[in-house]
Amino acid sequence: MSLTTQQQELDDTANAVLPVLYSSTDDEVGIWREVLASKKTNTNQGSTVIVLGDNRCGKSSLLARLDKSDRSSKPKSLLGYRVLHVQNDARDASYAYQLGTAGANLNPSELLQIPVWSLDGNESCASLLKYALPATPSEVVFILSASIDNPNLINSLKRWANVCTEQAQKHFSKEDLKAGRNQQERMWQEYVDPVQSHMSTSVVGSFADEHSLLPLDQGTLIENCGVTFMVVITKSDLGKEFTDAQFAKISIQLRKLCLSLGATLIFTSTKESKNIQLLQKYIVHRSFGTAFTSAAQVIERDSIFVPAGWDGEKKIDIIRESIPDADAALEPTRDKLRPVAKEQLIEAEEDQAFLKKLMDTLATSTTSSGPKQRTMQEEPADKDSPLANFFSNLLKDKPNKPAVPATSAQPMDSAATQAQLDRLLKSAQSSKAQASRDSDA
Repeated sequence: MSLTTQQQELDDTANAVLPVLYSSTDDEVGIWREVLASKKTNTNQGSTVIVLGDNRCGKSSLLARLDKSDRSSKPKSLLGYRVLHVQNDARDASYAYQLGTAGANLNPSELLQIPVWSLDGNESCASLLKYALPATPSEVVFILSASIDNPNLINSLKRWANVCTEQAQKHFSKEDLKAGRNQQERMWQEYVDPVQSHMSTSVVGSFADEHSLLPLDQGTLIENCGVTFMVVITKSDLGKEFTDAQFAKISIQLRKLCLSLGATLIFTSTKESKNIQLLQKYIVHRSFGTAFTSAAQVIERDSIFVPAGWDGEKKIDIIRESIPDADAALEPTRDKLRPVAKEQLIEAEEDQAFLKKLMDTLATSTTSSGPKQRTMQEEPADKDSPLANFFSNLLKDKPNKPAVPATSAQPMDSAATQAQLDRLLKSAQSSKAQASRDSDA
């Protein structure tokens, strides 16, 4: 196929995709011109990076920091595109680790670019990934992003990992996926810890004999279909809100997931610029096979870095020793790590039965409350006190007494009241006279 024919196919593909992904504004069409321009220029283009994650997980902020651009200038799209320009220091030999399959010979003055695609947080847009996937599985890097404050952190990452696997199986042949799987296994088997800083950092590990490679640990790469995965946890500065036990459970679940996917785990924070440069250099390393010597870091909460090939069940067991029930929680989320009361199922009663029960309850409460109030009112503090007798007679209720004519009842009540007042007055006068005699004496 001639170069002209290839360029014509690229133009036709861009024109076919354009109505689906974007509206026909000049700025958005310019993105596709950038895609075509990257194909025309004589540059060394690395693996295709595809970033996925829920909405508001920090994808846009992360990508803006990686390519040092203004995210507000980028039009919002279902499948966004940008180019990550590689700096010379990002692929220097001092950033290498001993990996037999790595070691690309690149000219320091050569222009390197990495195409980066970003999918919308709606899973219904997953079919658009066919426009971003390259020719072979070895040329794609899926970045699964999630915010650490996501209450469904693990479920979100698993959901997007399944999306990537499904689209990869539709786009690539079984032979290509098998070859990609073998490449992922080889990378894990050949990984060794980075060389010490006082040693020569330009040394890259020699190719290992296939017969000398150790088998993979249990649980490693069991869910990898043959593509490269990276798990990026954003907003890592919020990790300080977790207790030690909660964060330990989160770390265990994340590392177990990354182990099954064969993924690298890295915590980032655009707010505090944590691991942004490290992430960029690692992307370059996985895209071009350049050297990389940054060691794993599992101590600082906001800058955790677990490169693919380093982790294993034995290392995860170190956390389990300090947290006995580390695997008790199925999901490492802040909501589920707290004890939650079990919800009880309440069935609604039939309307008439409910109303009858309510009527019986009201009738019972009315009958029981009446005598109690009267009993409290009828118990004076001092039964021999004239004042107590006076108020007791006033407040006394006589519901069971037969009705009498008002003309006969009123004189009796008035006479009793008058007698009580007379006794009170005499008592008050005698008390006053006694006080006067005491003062004269």
